[in-house]
Amino acid sequence: MRKMQYSVAAIAFAAVLPIFASSEYFVGHVLTTMAIYALYASSWNLLAYSGQGSLGHAAFLGIGGFASALLSVKAGLPPIVGLLIGSLLSAGIGLLVGLACVRLKAWFLAMVTFGFSVIAVTIIGQFDSIFGGMIGFPTSAIAEPGLPFYYATLAITATSIIAIFVVMKSKWGLAFKAIHQNELEAKMIGINTAKYRLLAFIISTFFAGLAGGLLAESQLFIQNDIFKAENSFLPLIMSVIGGLGTIEGPVIGSIIIVSIESFMPLAYQYLQPLSPLFPGVSNVGPPLKFVMLGTFLIIIVIFLPKGISSLLRKLSKYLREGETKKGEEI
Repeated sequence: MRKMQYSVAAIAFAAVLPIFASSEYFVGHVLTTMAIYALYASSWNLLAYSGQGSLGHAAFLGIGGFASALLSVKAGLPPIVGLLIGSLLSAGIGLLVGLACVRLKAWFLAMVTFGFSVIAVTIIGQFDSIFGGMIGFPTSAIAEPGLPFYYATLAITATSIIAIFVVMKSKWGLAFKAIHQNELEAKMIGINTAKYRLLAFIISTFFAGLAGGLLAESQLFIQNDIFKAENSFLPLIMSVIGGLGTIEGPVIGSIIIVSIESFMPLAYQYLQPLSPLFPGVSNVGPPLKFVMLGTFLIIIVIFLPKGISSLLRKLSKYLREGETKKGEEI
């Protein structure tokens, strides 16, 4: 119940934030990208919640993005319809991939998904006359750029994350958790592990495809770089930093990573004195960004293995206990 209250408060805060910070870049790029990657990381996190791992989730992000863009631009369908069909297509391909490898253990499955991501971008590249991904092409969106698109994205992301939360708290979620904790014991108590692992894979790839469609629409452009390896590792990093297996973790992680990606370039000019550390590099900003991000991730894994959300929960508990003690003293 408390988590739901916090969720409503977070959605309300995200809705009113543009009123106080109405910068076109902040709303149209930073906040919108945060919302999209919160959805994308949540889709990956659901898969991890069921004891599975993926290092190729960018394949489903890209499939959803290209399918929705092609359907709305070349087939003339309304963008919202293209977005839905693209998500269903991503889930359908997820079903086929899941049927082929759902019985594999976590990191074997992760390697297979990474291989599938490589295959997907190769196919898109080879049939460029159909997909047009090498040069890229403009996309249409479900709403006007800026504030209207942000609110549309926020509504879709909030609804999707609530749906994921409901799944995690349902009987399906209990089965996912049991499989994650001990697959052998889950089998012994009658849980069809292959069925539930496949179910988690389908749901995860549906929402990854939905995020891909929104990403393409937010940029009003799509090309092959949506399949880049970085997009396969980002949801993992976001989930680990925020709190793996929690509903709030991917959201926290996406806020942190997107903030670094968006505002770090503003500091590049002040980092030039560190150029001797990176010989042969004219702009030390990008490599230093990855060094800082890697260092931050290592610190989180070592000192906060349950993510930043665990620290926030402890802080919340401490504040509640403090209020209770004050109330007893009065």
